[in-house]
Amino acid sequence: MGFLNYLLMGALAYGAGWAIRLYFLEKGPKPEQRYSLTHPKIKMYLAIFFVIMLLISALLSRLIMGHEAIDVAFIIVNSLVATFVFSFGLSPDHIRHDLPD
Repeated sequence: MGFLNYLLMGALAYGAGWAIRLYFLEKGPKPEQRYSLTHPKIKMYLAIFFVIMLLISALLSRLIMGHEAIDVAFIIVNSLVATFVFSFGLSPDHIRHDLPD
């Protein structure tokens, strides 16, 4: 995979995080505690996205890149980086609810 492929995958991961933040977190019911990376709901979204990226990375490794065996290093690193970019799109620090500190 080239640079543009990784750039496109990063844009899709960021867009997915942004969409979840916009449609589920900001329009949903107000939480009892502020959203942060330690909030259980944010952890759940990050874990689900990581598992999805594990599957997508395995398929990319096998079908697109043509690796015969499972390329564990590529799959794990690709999934971690995509989840990191996803967390920036999710950006729970920017979600404001009128809650006391």
